[in-house]
Amino acid sequence: MKLLILEDQVILRKLISRQTGFFSRQATQIDEFSDPAEALRSAAETSYDLIITDIGMPGMSGIDFIKNLSAIGCRASLLIISGYDSRTLHTIADMAHGQGIASVHFLCKPYSIDQFLQRLNAVFSDMEQRGAALAVDPLQLWQDCSAGPLSLEFKPVLGLAQRQVRGMQVAGIQLPHGFLTLDAVLYRKLSVNPQLPVLILEMVMERLVQILVSIPQPWRQGVLFSLYLDASCLAHENLFDRYSALLRQHGLSTGQIGFLLADGLHDGCSPVCFENIAKLKYFGFPLLADQVGEGRLTVSNLLRLPLDGLRLSSVTLQQLALQPQDVAVLLQCCGLQQDRLIISHVDGEVELEAITAAGYEQCAVSGEQIALQLGVDELSSYLEQQQTAGLPTSQTGGAMCDDMQGVNHVGRDGKTENTGR
Repeated sequence: MKLLILEDQVILRKLISRQTGFFSRQATQIDEFSDPAEALRSAAETSYDLIITDIGMPGMSGIDFIKNLSAIGCRASLLIISGYDSRTLHTIADMAHGQGIASVHFLCKPYSIDQFLQRLNAVFSDMEQRGAALAVDPLQLWQDCSAGPLSLEFKPVLGLAQRQVRGMQVAGIQLPHGFLTLDAVLYRKLSVNPQLPVLILEMVMERLVQILVSIPQPWRQGVLFSLYLDASCLAHENLFDRYSALLRQHGLSTGQIGFLLADGLHDGCSPVCFENIAKLKYFGFPLLADQVGEGRLTVSNLLRLPLDGLRLSSVTLQQLALQPQDVAVLLQCCGLQQDRLIISHVDGEVELEAITAAGYEQCAVSGEQIALQLGVDELSSYLEQQQTAGLPTSQTGGAMCDDMQGVNHVGRDGKTENTGR
């Protein structure tokens, strides 16, 4: 793995370099620079996997350095370490995202070794996930999806306090050429063809219905299955009319399937988008806001959309230094209780301990530290095991699904005991 570190303070640069090399998950080649222009020239000649940069530097600011990285086509992951406050760094990260840099993290100076390690692990997890993801070729994707039954993969969503199963997010599709992550980034890439996002969504929806029908109702009782959609999908008429009819045809409740929305709706969107949101609620599908604080949902969207839940990543919680009272105000503005909050990307023990210590007892959590990803062949046995564990049931969050009557407690070791991964 090739890394570039840009920091004009030599002692700090050496420290970052030493710590990064020590904690890296694989062998690393680290190039160090104090001059942004020299670093930029090296980035143009070398395919770096990760670039760590300061913002306040002589000659060229870190902001201009990031813009120039995008201009030369650099797509390395980016870790910004700076003395600026978290809100300013969040704005710079948003700028980097807008410039086409997909993976951006930041850390405020001064920081502890634990904070550095937490952020570095988040960066590495992000890099590994993106490295495993399939490069999107629309034609190949369509051919692969049309070839046969989709092999969906699911991320369990568990209650923090008792580890009871609250939901299953459709994480992606296992295809012959690799794993395709189903998220807002994918839909934006597919939107070059206006028909493709909704066609993929409908194929995923049909496959999900087939899977749910194959699982006995007691095993999936109270479990909300969620999948992504965005404005490009919402722009198609009668979207939820078709989905509602499909579920009724198979005897399923619309409350069993929810939709994650990471991109907001604005006045320039087709009126059909707003019509579909209204119909989504009319037919009883839950709607959740995803990537709050890092996606494209504005505050006005959060306040006016009829939301049933929020997803907030542990990275965003840490980067914005959000306290439980801050999150409580956000939830209150959206008319939601804490049990409608899902904290995602809990990929390490540090994140889990921080969330637990902060007092988010009623929320749900997802991530590698909570439960590993499940294939279709593992899903039924996982749900059966949790349902037949013989532990107390939980009523938390039941209103999000029509047939939620409470599900059984899941032990702390539930993330590995039946996955074999």
